[in-house]
This record gives sequence, C-alpha cells and structure tokens, in this order.
Amino acid sequence: MTRSLGETLSLLADKGDINLENSISRGIEKESLRVSKDNTISNTDHPVSLGSALTNKYITTDFSEALLELITPAHSSVENALKNLDEICKFVIERTPEIIWPSSIPCKIENENTIRLADYGTSNSGLLKTLYRSGLSYRYGSMMQTVSGIHYNFSFSDAFFDSLKGEEDLQSFKNKAYLSLIRNFRRNAWMILYLFGSSPVVPKTFITDRENFLENLNGEDLFLEYATCLRMSELGYMSKAQDNLYIAYNDIDEYLKDLKNALTKEHKRYGEVGTLKDGKRIQINTSIIQIENEYYSSIRPKRVTPPGERPINILRDKGIDYVEIRALDNNSFLPSGIDEDTSYFLEAYLIGCFFGEDKKSTKDEIKELLVNWENVVKEGRNPNLKLYRNKAEITIKDSGMKVIDYLRDIFEQMPSEMREYVEKVMKSLNKQEEKLNDASLTPSGLIVNQLQNNNKTWEELNLELAKEHSNFLKNLETDLSYLSKEAKSSLEKFKKLGNHQEEEFDVYLDKFVNDI
Repeated sequence: MTRSLGETLSLLADKGDINLENSISRGIEKESLRVSKDNTISNTDHPVSLGSALTNKYITTDFSEALLELITPAHSSVENALKNLDEICKFVIERTPEIIWPSSIPCKIENENTIRLADYGTSNSGLLKTLYRSGLSYRYGSMMQTVSGIHYNFSFSDAFFDSLKGEEDLQSFKNKAYLSLIRNFRRNAWMILYLFGSSPVVPKTFITDRENFLENLNGEDLFLEYATCLRMSELGYMSKAQDNLYIAYNDIDEYLKDLKNALTKEHKRYGEVGTLKDGKRIQINTSIIQIENEYYSSIRPKRVTPPGERPINILRDKGIDYVEIRALDNNSFLPSGIDEDTSYFLEAYLIGCFFGEDKKSTKDEIKELLVNWENVVKEGRNPNLKLYRNKAEITIKDSGMKVIDYLRDIFEQMPSEMREYVEKVMKSLNKQEEKLNDASLTPSGLIVNQLQNNNKTWEELNLELAKEHSNFLKNLETDLSYLSKEAKSSLEKFKKLGNHQEEEFDVYLDKFVNDI
C-alpha cells in the first residue's frame, strides 16, 4: 500500500531527509543504428575500438551487429545521467567511421537479408544472446528489429522505502509499491507517445511486403498525418502473439505466473517454425516469448540479473528493484536522443504514479488502455481523437491536462529543499502543456512539418541531423578516458571467456530453458 505525499514527507522528515530527490536513481539505455557511407545499414563488425559487445558495460549491441546499445549506470541526478550519455555518444562518434542514425525508425534497407545478427562470440552466454536474436528474426522479421529507442530506468532507494514500510517486510512493500506505480503508469502511458513520439514516418523499404495502414508521403516514404510513434505500432515493437496476455501487474505472484505462462506456452506459428533448421538451432523455444525480454510493454519491473540467471527467478527470489520505461523514441532533433525536459517529465510522472491510487487492473481496463495506445500511435495529433476512460470518451487535451494538473499539485507541495528539482519539473510541465495545446510542437509534428514543407525525404532529414549531432558531440569538452579503459578491459574479459572451458551449448541451453 503506497502512502500519500503528506504522509511520505512527514516520515522522511522523521528520518532526517525530507528531500525526495536524494532517494532517486536513474540510468539510460540508448539504441542507435550504425549506417554506412552509402546511407544503408552497416554490414561491418561491431567496431573493436568500442570494445567487446558482450563484456563492455557502457557499449553493447542489440538485435543486429549494427545496432549499438549505449548504457549509463545509475546516477543520483538527471544532469549526471545525461552527461554520461553525452560522453558515451561522443566516444562512439569519435571512434566509429560511420554515420550514427539519429532516429528510431531506420534508414533505407533495400534487402532484409543484409541485416546481420549481433555476434557475441563462442561462449555459451554469447551464443545464447545470438540464438535469441535469431528467434526474433524468424518470428518478426529482421527489419522490425532495426527499430531503436531509449529505455529509462528509475528507482527509489531502499532507505526511502524503509522510511515508509512500517512493520511490513521491505521487499514485499517495494514489490507492491512498484507494481502500483506500473499500473498507474500504464493508465496514461499514451502521453509518452504523444509528447515524445518521434516516428510518424517510415521509408517504404521498412514495410517490404508487409500489410500496413500507411499513406504515401513522397516517393520514398510512408506516414500517417497524425501519427506519433509508429515504432510502438504493430509495424514496430508490438506483437500480435502477445495481444491476449493481458498481464495486469496486480501482485508479484500473479505477474510471475503470467510471465511464466508466456515463457512456457507453445505458440502455434512459432511451433511450425520449429527450433531447428537444417540441423541448426534457430530459436530458443517455440513459446509465446523465448525469454523475458521479448515481452513488449511500455514499462517493466526489473532487477539486475547476474549472467546465466533467469530474470523471472531473480524477481521471484529477490523482488523488484527498479522500473524500466520502454516507450521512448530517440528524439531525432537531440544529439543524444533525450534531454532534461524529457527526463524531468518522466520522473515527475513516475513520482505521480507512485503517489497515485493503489488500484488493481482488470482485463476490461487493460483492453481499453490498449485501444488508447493504438489510437494515439496512429492518430495522436488528430484534434478530434477521443480516448476512453471507464467507457466514457475524453479528448487527448483534457485527459493530458488532468495529468499535468495532478503533477503540478504534487510538486507544489514538495519541500523547499527540493526547490531546484521542482523548478525543472515545472518548466518541463509547462512545455508539455504547450504540446497538448499545439500538436505541431511535438517531435512527430515537427518531423511531418519539416518533410512536407521542405520537400525532404526521411533519409535527407536524418542525414542532416546526424551531421549536426556529430558536430555538437565532437565539440563537447570532457574526459573520455574511463570509456577507453573499459573498451580495452572488455576485450581482455571477452578473450578470457572464449578461452574458458565450458559445457556443451546444447546442455547449457536445456538448463537455461528449463530453469523456470
């Protein structure tokens, strides 16, 4: 049971620290596509100058060898997290001879077969990562997996929860509090798509021969006039196979039971694909999802998982330690894809969700939220669009302003010790209100306007922005020696892993699959 803001501030004051900001940690994960000089996806190896994709804690890859994933550790301030991300982006720019694509929707890729799966070497952990990605390619196609985005990790400290839990067990209290936050987040998660969605356009090559609902923008690109975030449509990170899961996040046991069902229940089409092709493994299993990460959701409960362990088991044994927001596009206009205003809104929204009503989700509510989600993805900037709330209709502007007003009310009650944090939150809330009043100010609105008014293609806009971002990052004055050191160290760790004697991969894989 979460507590009211007043109760929380009173309890924190009793412990001698009324500044809620001191209890928050955040980290950022950013995916970015490497693009060759001929403006298509790179087919080169992950640059050795960036270290090993398997063992570098700051720089790895996601689905493909060309899809970089940049990771900051947890930071005690928004500014430090963003500075760290800028530094990693600068390091990549300076050590990569190719273009770093600024947007979530990829460049033109004429042939899906040119997309190389990420290669993590011959250790069992590396082979498992590559096999998982092979499975994704057979399930969804490789083109979908070139889509990139930003994940925002957010947590409160154990000391914070300890101040609030009363006589309850600490981890039990944390689990309940985080799951309540997640349920409240999902109720208005559409706002992330509307305010920060930056993917209203795709190149025609992205569609290949897939059925779609898009319209011609120009000779090379497709779009929807009012779309916000096609990355989070069924063309991107959504899965029809997962549509009927209706995971509710009502309590930890129910969540883990629903997740286990998805991990173990055979999916008819994936069963027809099978796990072997020409005697070679092509996917981990034939379940609805192969591993926990394949569950596509706007937000997930998380805990750091040691190598070789299953997230579902770690969550069951040790509980939730942070939440991961997964609905953010790379903002095409920002050098690192995210800025202070985005971060401060996200954190204000998460804090508001923490203090919101601790209310269980029903299947009917989840269905309604999914309808809102899909409508905002495709029609979010349409002034006539209505959202559903308890079967009643409400405009996007009115629904969004209810959230903004609620957040303002919360932060107006924060103590003077949080003055700087509150000022930055209020500045961001003002900017988001402007977007609710004028959809052309959203990133998706700006993109459509730029392409329509300047007769540009998606490729031309992104190449211009990539050059601007590269120049900006190169001119940053900062010490990158820690990144050079980690790159070198990661190569040494990778070499040791390759030399280490391990059990047969099939034995390792069977243990992994059955360890639930």
